[in-house]
This record gives sequence, structure tokens and C-alpha cells, in this order.
Amino acid sequence: MERFNFVLLVAGFGFFGLSFVIMGLMPIAQYSDIDVVTMEQLSQDVPYQFTQLAEQYPDEFLEAFGSLETTPEVFAEAIQYGKAIYIAEACWHCHTQQIRRVDPNTQMEVGHDISRFSPELPKESVSDEYYNEMNYPHLFGTRRVGPDLFAESGRHSNDWHLAHFFNPRQTTPWSVMPPYSWFFSDDEGLVPNKKGLSMVAYMQWLGSWRKQFAPTTFTDLPVILFDESWYPEEEVADEPAEDDDEYDDYGDDEEDY
Repeated sequence: MERFNFVLLVAGFGFFGLSFVIMGLMPIAQYSDIDVVTMEQLSQDVPYQFTQLAEQYPDEFLEAFGSLETTPEVFAEAIQYGKAIYIAEACWHCHTQQIRRVDPNTQMEVGHDISRFSPELPKESVSDEYYNEMNYPHLFGTRRVGPDLFAESGRHSNDWHLAHFFNPRQTTPWSVMPPYSWFFSDDEGLVPNKKGLSMVAYMQWLGSWRKQFAPTTFTDLPVILFDESWYPEEEVADEPAEDDDEYDDYGDDEEDY
């Protein structure tokens, strides 16, 4: 019995060691020669949309990042914080970051990702695009409830993204995305805070290394019933009271009208 227990103990340690080599050391060795773009290198190429954020929201930008200079250091802070918010808000549950391939058997694209992002220059996601610190860990996502975001940069303006975060159905009427009012410092969605600015910076960074994108077009939209009770109510201005003197010349009987 003792010999049997000893054999099991040795086998257990042996299988543990084998799994460590196969699942731990071999992947490290396999990718050890790959150059990973550091955050310092990556942040040198600041997208123009980030400079626009500082120009469009100077007070909010200064409060969020302590400077109106869109330096690589400030840009790095913004997109890193934006990605952290993206993960914390579980955006990756509904959005992917992987442009799917063309089926080699049918020569048809999978999921219309390519036609959405780059119809003139079809290009699926390739491994080189993930070899940087901003894409570690990769956020491939789990479902495509919302569109893929891997090449989102430049498809929409900064204001569009902020309006979309505050009330998604103002920009995309059939959206099932919830509003993110805590990305703003007011109740009207006009004053973005650091979370809102950083999320826009992150959205505009995704795919900024790609130069082509398809314009957003919507055709044959589905009719979807939805509950708007959790959206901010629209304030309607009170109509001015009518002057009762206007009716002084008329009698009270119906035949007088």
C-alpha cells in the first residue's frame, strides 16, 4: 500500500511538471523572440482625435490629466485608463476586438467585419496587431451583441462617442447598450469626466494604426420594441398661458361660436 501511494505521489509531481513545461515554458519559448511594442513606443503616435479632445473640452481635459498638452505621457495615461474602464464596465461581453477572416472555402467574409471596416483593402486581424502592451491581455471578447471595435478609430467623431455613451439610442436608435451617465459630471451629458474622456481616447486609439475604414451606413433597420423608462426624461417647456381676454367678445352659448 505504501509503495502504491509513493507511485501516485511521484506520478502526480511528474504530471504537474509535464504540464508546467507544456503549458508554461513552451509558450514562453515559442514567443520569446517576438518584439512587443512598449507603451513608451506606442504612445509616440498620438491620434489627432486626442488633440481635439483637449481643444473641445479644455477645462475637463485639464482637470482629468493635469495638462492641456497632448504629450505621449498624457496620451498613454488616457488610453491605459480607458482600457481599464472598458474592462471594468465589461464592454468586452458585448464587443469583440477581432476582425474575422474570409472563409477560404467560400471566399466570403465571416460576420461582415471586413466590409464594415475596410472594403477597399480587405484585411482581417493579424497577429502583429496584438503584439503591444496595450493589447496585453487581448480583449478578443465573447459575443458580438454590439459591433466589433478593433478598427473603431476615426469612424466617428469624439462628440459622437460621448453622445453614444450618454444615451446610445440618440446615435443608434436600435441599440441595446445601456447609458453610462457616470462618464459625465452633469445630468445632460455635456461635461465629460476623466472616465468619459479616457474611454473616447481608447476608442479612437483602437485601429489608429489602420488608415482605411468604411463609412457607417444603415439600411433595412429592424423594428425593435424597447423600454425607454430608464433613460433621462426630456424636459418640455411649459406653453404660455392664453389670455382670457381673447374670448371676451364671444358668448357662453355654443351657437355663438
